[in-house]
Amino acid sequence: MERLWAPWRLRYVEGEVRHRGCIFCEKPAAGDDVRELILLRGARAYLIMNLFPYNTGHAMAVPFQHVADLAELDRETTAELFELVTWLTVAQRRALRCDGFNVGLNLGAVAGAGISDHLHVHIVPRWQGDANFMPILANTMVIPELIPVTYAKLRAELEVSSFGRAEGVVPQAGAIVWLPDEGKLALRRAADGTIVLPKGHIEPGEAAYRAALREVAEEQGLVGEVIGWGGVLEFAAGGRPRRVAYLLVQARPGADFERHVGHDTLLFEPSEAVEALTHEDTRRLVIKTLQRFGIPVVMRS
Repeated sequence: MERLWAPWRLRYVEGEVRHRGCIFCEKPAAGDDVRELILLRGARAYLIMNLFPYNTGHAMAVPFQHVADLAELDRETTAELFELVTWLTVAQRRALRCDGFNVGLNLGAVAGAGISDHLHVHIVPRWQGDANFMPILANTMVIPELIPVTYAKLRAELEVSSFGRAEGVVPQAGAIVWLPDEGKLALRRAADGTIVLPKGHIEPGEAAYRAALREVAEEQGLVGEVIGWGGVLEFAAGGRPRRVAYLLVQARPGADFERHVGHDTLLFEPSEAVEALTHEDTRRLVIKTLQRFGIPVVMRS
């Protein structure tokens, strides 16, 4: 009998990932969802990225309850668990433009579960010609995007979805814009004179992160790419509540940048940018994001 080996899978059951506790209990209790790659929390279950993905965007739906078998879950938890699976596939289709999915559970170590005492549902995006044979035949993983970038794109999509959100909230997307060559942040001077981050409405069918990049291009004349997650701000405008998902975007000047800079686009050193922002909640968001990504912010006393 011929055998096909997948030696990279050994990391799941020994060596790099050997752990005495239960990571599916410890990660939501850690208090830092970005560091732990938690995408969304429900009341009874949550979504988390897989640190050892089969494919780009590989994530899992996990109940908070520490159980090994589906039969041990109550109906409410089972319902929410698979509702989260549904929301995630919607987010993955929009943000990653995948063509399909592998969705499944490995119940028990004999079935291939690397962590067998806390059940979890795998959701793996698939694309036509995505070279899924590579891990087995060539001992090579084909992951074209860094996990923090994929996390940011999916997190943004889920944050502006209607899962667990009040009706009538207008979803928007925005960006914390970093220009690495200049070592500066690009802020926007709004029509009323306030200094804000670029943001705007999400068009029908548009991914949240693409809306953020479009706003950066239209409002600031910058060409950007997502490098990480920022956070969420909520406020009211025009008599309606708004929810904005912010991403950290690395940018460079575009063709019409000169038309914006010095007018509606202002460049600041990180610490000066924080002080220049009009709204306190935006300042806190920017400080936390920059610190998370190692961009120093030294505030004046």
